[in-house]
Amino acid sequence: MRFSNGYGVCEIDNLPGCSQLAVSHSVFVLPQYRGKGEGRNNHLLRLERMRDMKYDAAICTVNSTNLKEKKHLEEFGWKRLMEFKSRKTENTVELWGKTLNE
Repeated sequence: MRFSNGYGVCEIDNLPGCSQLAVSHSVFVLPQYRGKGEGRNNHLLRLERMRDMKYDAAICTVNSTNLKEKKHLEEFGWKRLMEFKSRKTENTVELWGKTLNE
């Protein structure tokens, strides 16, 4: 499911075969709204949507150099689970997770 708050977009899908686990991806804030708190607002909306959809937990990946996104993840209680080098992009990527039953 793709949603937008007018300042950016995000997609949320089930992990195949595991309907209680959300995969949050394609998070994006439009350039003209960056640095104005809209990333934080987008993150709050993402968490609200996943809870409304009755997910119990969520995972996402983030490029290890994306310090702003990692700051938001930490602020909202996500935990860094692992790091790996993408064979597709050769970037270092981090896998993060969060329980949504809080």
